[in-house]
Amino acid sequence: NVPQKVNELPHGAALSCKKISIWGNQTDEKGKPLHEDVKLWMCDPVECIKDLIGNPLFKDHMVYAPA
Repeated sequence: NVPQKVNELPHGAALSCKKISIWGNQTDEKGKPLHEDVKLWMCDPVECIKDLIGNPLFKDHMVYAPA
């Protein structure tokens, strides 16, 4: 089962999802603006950076000072 295997992978920063509507500048045949409902996935940027810095896979690729 693929979703179960995905859930077993190591997790990084927690993701959250918010449904939003995006309104465009085009109109339908009745002149009503077109829109699309989409999912916006996001995470806390501080938690994301903590995860990246704490990940041993990246230890040889991190630079903490200007090059």
